[in-house]
Amino acid sequence: MGRIIRVLAMVGLVSMLFLVSVGCTTDYTLQAIIVSPKAVNLAPSESQQLTVTAGYDKGASINVTALSTCTFSTGDVAIATVTTTGLVQGIAAGSTNITVSYTESRVTKKLTVPVTIK
Repeated sequence: MGRIIRVLAMVGLVSMLFLVSVGCTTDYTLQAIIVSPKAVNLAPSESQQLTVTAGYDKGASINVTALSTCTFSTGDVAIATVTTTGLVQGIAAGSTNITVSYTESRVTKKLTVPVTIK
């Protein structure tokens, strides 16, 4: 059985993360994503980094937070914002959701993370 390894290539200020299948005769299939933390509780002006892990069949997993096919969106920018790299920033008191989406090989997985700003 093969395994997936991460290869990080950096050219100047640009970095790219590649998933490389080593010693495999079959492809790995994206099964799910896991977002950590599962919920965010902040005060206005505080921030929290989200981490996204892709889970594959055969037990493999990899951090995909920084990949361009991993996206983040907020339900209400008046309450919380989120950067393209998953940094959540509290703006004002209230509740909203951050939607996390990861696409690989035409398979998309989405999760919603509840955000409370107090």
